[in-house]
Amino acid sequence: MRSRLSSTSMRPAFTLIELLVVIAIIAVLIGLLLPAVQSAREAARRAQCTNNLKQIGLALFNYESGNTCFPPSGESTNFGLTPATTQFVDGGWDCLARILPYMEGNTSFNALNFNVDYNEATGMNWTGCSTVVAIYLCPSSATRNPPSNDGIDPNDPITNTFGRGYAYDDYGPTCYTDIDPYGLTGAGAVCGDPNAGTYYATPYRNKCSRANGLLKQGKTTIAQITDGTSNTICIGEDAGRDPTYLSPFTEGYYDGNPADIRPTLGLGPAGGFTPARRHWRWAEPNTSFGVSGQPNNHYLPSHEQQPWEALPGLLNTAGNNAGANDQLYSFHPGGVNCLFGDGHVQFIRDTIGIVTLRSLVTLSGGEVISSDSY
Repeated sequence: MRSRLSSTSMRPAFTLIELLVVIAIIAVLIGLLLPAVQSAREAARRAQCTNNLKQIGLALFNYESGNTCFPPSGESTNFGLTPATTQFVDGGWDCLARILPYMEGNTSFNALNFNVDYNEATGMNWTGCSTVVAIYLCPSSATRNPPSNDGIDPNDPITNTFGRGYAYDDYGPTCYTDIDPYGLTGAGAVCGDPNAGTYYATPYRNKCSRANGLLKQGKTTIAQITDGTSNTICIGEDAGRDPTYLSPFTEGYYDGNPADIRPTLGLGPAGGFTPARRHWRWAEPNTSFGVSGQPNNHYLPSHEQQPWEALPGLLNTAGNNAGANDQLYSFHPGGVNCLFGDGHVQFIRDTIGIVTLRSLVTLSGGEVISSDSY
């Protein structure tokens, strides 16, 4: 007797083995595609970071055109002490605040009062300084939460009032370098540096050899950049700083001389101590930094475990110059973006020679640098 089911009505089905093979093939394809997609996204973010720095460079040159000089970085060097030390003598502001009118930031700039600190206790500058400036943020720096403002500062009642903090930045002027000019380790004891030879994160650091970067104390004219604007770094990435990072300088610090005090204080004493400077904010002069070692230094710990710690911090990370703690640092694989004095942006590799890096930071060191050395 013939079956009622016609042979044409039979439908083949996948076996379990065939299904597993298909799933495995799809998984392999996804595994091959994901790195390519991530690489393409990072390339786009790095291009945006490069464009940010070019916009900052254009603003700096527009500032120079209108004032016949570049603005001070806010942080600089007191060469009157031995060894030379950091000082804040150009007002309580970074140059990133001063160039806002030259990069379509008039609204934020008009809200600033440069006669007092950016974080003056009455909060008169909070509105302007809490404004997020997109150009000051690297799109690859995606580790912070919240991503654009630093949140409520326990030492600043203004942030408690408004429920949010000051705006971040991922770039800063390279205002000095103290890399040893001969690439030596442990140097510096000859001029009385008490910590010579103990800079574990930055072994080539020599405070006795400290030299100015392009944006230094006071006004810098192009004529002063005798190394050439195309050979001198102006702004570098220091991406990812947040309230877990700890500056070695307090709000009351002035120029390294204990007899000197700041003419105007920002937060001032609060909670029984003077808080450390918040060097991740675009308005803060301490967002400038010195270059003491290789880019993307992964020495640990690079920051404290808890945000808003008081000096010296449980982990003693203040001033260790590791990670994003006042050094060239980025989230781009292999190096950092840097803006040079002539406006061009260069990707500086992690493997750059330490002496070459020093030469690129100094504005009048007289070094001869080969173009293929970085």
